[in-house]
Amino acid sequence: MSIKTLKITNDAGRTFIARRVEQGDKYGLNFALTHDKAEPMIEFYDASYAFTEFGQFVTRYYASTIAGHRGALCLDGGVKAWNVNAANVAEVVQFLCK
Repeated sequence: MSIKTLKITNDAGRTFIARRVEQGDKYGLNFALTHDKAEPMIEFYDASYAFTEFGQFVTRYYASTIAGHRGALCLDGGVKAWNVNAANVAEVVQFLCK
């Protein structure tokens, strides 16, 4: 399966990689898990760090959770820069629809 990613940059200039995880794709720590559900997931990585090929893992949501969200989104309350604005969320929703 091909890896599908989207690069977004928040208002603070922080770049994130949004990665679409389809059924059968590897994910999780060291990509040791296999996604076994039909509904895709979206993972967010902070591209500032090179912990994986996508950056540092931040969070993961099911596609329906993101598709139903309106407005800005706090990806992790522990890191001030890990927020995306409403336009970023709209980009991710559009990306999920492809």
